[in-house]
Amino acid sequence: MFGMVKKQLDASTKNDIEAIIGENTAVKGEISGSSSIRVDGTVEGSISVAATVIIGENGHVKGDITAPDLVIYGKVDGNATIENCLSICSSGQLIGDVKVGSLKIDDGGLFRGRSEMNEIRRNDPALEG
Repeated sequence: MFGMVKKQLDASTKNDIEAIIGENTAVKGEISGSSSIRVDGTVEGSISVAATVIIGENGHVKGDITAPDLVIYGKVDGNATIENCLSICSSGQLIGDVKVGSLKIDDGGLFRGRSEMNEIRRNDPALEG
């Protein structure tokens, strides 16, 4: 089932990604923007965007991430504040604390830290019976 979610997320964000940090690229500093970003290289610094962040299998972020949605196939060393869904795929790992609307961890995925569910998400009338 989770594989289907990954495919749907990849398909829905594929055309919306405006920034890609390539596999052989390293970026130091803060990244911010309003569109989705994919990291296949290394980022040392924070990422704050108003759209989905995807960390590819070879991607590594050493810093905090703030976004509506985060999908991790690679590695994140830092805290994450994710309004909606944080997905850690089977090859992914996140070392740090998270504040999320929901958290999904695929078999083999690694999460080491503390998690806190967003209060707004839990009390959303749309989620009730």
